[in-house]
Amino acid sequence: MKPAALLDIGSSKIVCLCGSFVNRDGITVHGVSVCPYKGYQGGVLSDQRSLNNAVVEAVSKTEQEARMRIREMAISVPAPFCKIVMTEAALPIGSRGKRVMAEDIDDVISLSLKKVKLSGYVLMHSTPVSFSVGGVVSSTLPTGAKTEELGALVSHMYVQEAFLGAMEQALTPLDIEVSMSVSSQLCGALAIIPEKERVRPAILIDVGYTHTDVSLVENAALTDARTIDVGGKQIATDLAFGLDVPLETAEQVKRRYVFLQEPLSVTEIVRTPTSAKKVDHAAIELIIEARANELVSLIRAALKEMGISSEASPVTYLTGGGLAMMKGGIDFLKRGLQLSIQRDTPWVADMDTPNYTSAFAALDFVLRATSDDVVTDTTPASIANRLRNLFTK
Repeated sequence: MKPAALLDIGSSKIVCLCGSFVNRDGITVHGVSVCPYKGYQGGVLSDQRSLNNAVVEAVSKTEQEARMRIREMAISVPAPFCKIVMTEAALPIGSRGKRVMAEDIDDVISLSLKKVKLSGYVLMHSTPVSFSVGGVVSSTLPTGAKTEELGALVSHMYVQEAFLGAMEQALTPLDIEVSMSVSSQLCGALAIIPEKERVRPAILIDVGYTHTDVSLVENAALTDARTIDVGGKQIATDLAFGLDVPLETAEQVKRRYVFLQEPLSVTEIVRTPTSAKKVDHAAIELIIEARANELVSLIRAALKEMGISSEASPVTYLTGGGLAMMKGGIDFLKRGLQLSIQRDTPWVADMDTPNYTSAFAALDFVLRATSDDVVTDTTPASIANRLRNLFTK
């Protein structure tokens, strides 16, 4: 199968990944590179030059490792640069024995798209959340069903034009075209949360370095999302200020910390590049858990805005490198949110950690979207199965 290349744009690093399917059962990685850059905050890229340099370096290293020239690149778009628009549409089924055909599904999605009035954004993908046939709402593709009218609730995912412009500018020196843009959160949800658990609304919490994304997924679509400007960096920054140490040292202190566990000692030796100091463990605990508790409160508020309560016991998954990689972080989040939270990552040798999840999830999505067995077979059965091929785990 033809390899695909992807740029996963994180809040502090860029991952370039080139890979291909092995009989659709797994991904073979041909080349990969991770490059830090100045990132973004509040949905704004901080420094175009930093982005340009990181993209050129990441792509060049990936090409060298893969021993191939990359001509086109898919872009995994982070949540702050995306917008979800939900619309409904109804289509009369007047011919062919009043049975729903694959073309009718395409047409009702197109009708729902016409209701969207949005400037400054470009459509990435439109995904049906549910269909209505004879007054019965279902997530099942209704191909072949007999009805006089087909209804659909559709999630339309958009990307900021300004973000796409910045990425195209970064890729121009490499003479690489953007092949497609995909939502990082949608790809992550489809890769991490099993299909059967997405029948009712499920939650994906992605705690990154500078922000946290809370997404609601139903079937194969994102239906709501919130971005919180708190992540792993804020914890480290608080430690750096409170302990009067460099940020790099604070990061090491954060990574050693264990939530919900009695410390082995009441003090800890914190070493900086130039000195060492003895710090009360209670001070470290106070600083870390104050910010972590703030994050829990903000996530709880985001879930409430989206109409999700802990009493409903929604399926919830955690990803990202900001909290999932801290010892005891998932248990701390479980206790604070009163939710049964799971963590799952695509397994890849030497890269099976949550901070790589978004890149592999997006590459899996792109490979499914561009695979020959999906796009070249145009029989009605194949068209009707296209959504299943793209959006099932």
